[in-house]
Amino acid sequence: MLRTRVRAGPIAGIVLSLVAAIVLTAIHSGDLFVGSWVPSYDERVHTALRIPYGPRLVRDWSTGRAEIRFENFRVVVPPGAVLSRAREDHRAAYLYEWVRRPPTSQRLGGVLVIYFTLMMVLTAYLRKFGQSRLRLMRSQVGVLLAIGLLAVTAKLLLLFTALPEYWIPAAAVPLWVSTAFDRRTGFVVSVVLAFIIASFLRLDLLLLVTMMAQGLAATLILLDRKRPGHLIGAGVLSGVSVAAVLVAVTTVIEGKFDPLEDGSGLLDSRLFAALGGGIVAGLVAAVLRGSVQRILGHVSRERLLDLTDLEQPLLKKMASEAPGSWEHSRAMANLAEGAASAIGADALLTRVGAYYHDLGKTTQAKYFVENLGPGERSPHEALDPDVSADAIMAHVVMGAKILRDGGVPEPVVEFCYTHHGTQVVEYFWNKCLEQGNPKHLRESHFRYPGMKPQTKETAILMLVDSIEAASRTIDPPERDKFEIMIQRVIFTKLKSGQLDESGLTVEDLRTLVTRMTETLVNMHHHRIKYQWQAQQAEEFGVSAQVARETASSPLSSPMPPRQPASSATSEAPLPSRPADDGPAVAPDIQVKESMLPVTPSLSPPGSGSSDK
Repeated sequence: MLRTRVRAGPIAGIVLSLVAAIVLTAIHSGDLFVGSWVPSYDERVHTALRIPYGPRLVRDWSTGRAEIRFENFRVVVPPGAVLSRAREDHRAAYLYEWVRRPPTSQRLGGVLVIYFTLMMVLTAYLRKFGQSRLRLMRSQVGVLLAIGLLAVTAKLLLLFTALPEYWIPAAAVPLWVSTAFDRRTGFVVSVVLAFIIASFLRLDLLLLVTMMAQGLAATLILLDRKRPGHLIGAGVLSGVSVAAVLVAVTTVIEGKFDPLEDGSGLLDSRLFAALGGGIVAGLVAAVLRGSVQRILGHVSRERLLDLTDLEQPLLKKMASEAPGSWEHSRAMANLAEGAASAIGADALLTRVGAYYHDLGKTTQAKYFVENLGPGERSPHEALDPDVSADAIMAHVVMGAKILRDGGVPEPVVEFCYTHHGTQVVEYFWNKCLEQGNPKHLRESHFRYPGMKPQTKETAILMLVDSIEAASRTIDPPERDKFEIMIQRVIFTKLKSGQLDESGLTVEDLRTLVTRMTETLVNMHHHRIKYQWQAQQAEEFGVSAQVARETASSPLSSPMPPRQPASSATSEAPLPSRPADDGPAVAPDIQVKESMLPVTPSLSPPGSGSSDK
């Protein structure tokens, strides 16, 4: 049975949100249940006692009048200090802790509801509006886990250090999410994370604003997601932004901000902490990038580059046991990488997926026509259609198993069981019907056991798998013919619903058509004949001048017919093959002339194609 990646639906979102809310509530209030941490006068405190920034009632003992003032009691009592009745700040801290301990069920319930609401908003966004990969269960669990780890870090800093709370590296998680997925998700995570951190100090307004500013600024400033050094630069600039926001908000609330009165030392300075928090966030994001990307279900560039090494054992295995399929995969890699880059998808991941997606063919290489030698008979000639279809479809299951056993990351394995989606092996299904369907089989018996492409990268590979094979049958290799063939492949996949869950937009498809057409035209360029070739042509009665003119005018004369790299005959006027759909006559572009417009186009009405 093929094991595919799991998508997170509404029920899964509710369960994940509830579990995350319970864990965050435990982080928020867990210290309040530790009896030995209860502060007492004339004894050392085990944790830092902090009072949130906000208004409090202050009595002037000289006049007896009381007034409300904003005072930032950042750290009232640092860990290890002796609690004294004689100090006003110690008395305020003791009373604040006395009110909090032990927490009532109503207060715990309120905290739980806040966290559950935040998590529901986040998971709903990931499911409905996030990048296609964020709809996968693994990715959502990874994002929530990263948030939880930072929440633990923030809580430990608040409990066991006397540092200002602005040292919390809140921007680290948004930076990780932005590099692994996209900036928009990074913005959402920034807001959610800011509320979680601020809730540890009773939704401290100043802390909420600064943490939100740190995450949003770092995500917005990040220029190049591929370079770890840019994470540090984004962190530094976010620290500068947070320091400016801190000064501005404090001035608005208190009417002034005096840097000279901002803490007794450098480490006590809120302004320095705001700047330092952003820098620490950038450093943490850069140093732990690889490890956290694995948690998020993303593959680091270093690992992907390692997988492109042609000395990899799995690639050497494919090159030796299924050489025709390997050459097809290499050609696909070039075409798919350029297409992915054109629409802003992960080009390197797409190239790696192209290298490994057909590895399952090594188990039964001779069942695929591209691996047959000249004059070698196909084993399908002696098999029933359903047995042949099972042999063809087995490469998806076996490929996923081989890749997983070889330690290949799951995002790469995903290419193996999505490059055919849930399509039907049309050739053998039609052959079965032509024979009268003696076994009374259903169409589902001839359907691939994989899943539809869930990302832009896997959808591109599905398209390129058909396009690269069909391009070998275009003769002469003219731009218009390439463009029509690509459009037909795309329309066929759209009609069968294979691209419904990939996240590809109409604009993406139009860009893909243009880019792949250009690539194929350049790949099939012509060369002028060498002198020895012209002399050889004269031996057969063709003058050297005619041979040169013919070679330099490819559009005026046909080229010699080419042999497709794999199974090829189709119901469409443009013959093509699905590299995996059967023997030498298996179709790839399974579409009839009546199903398509005479000149299909992805351009809007009234606009011409890019080359006209």
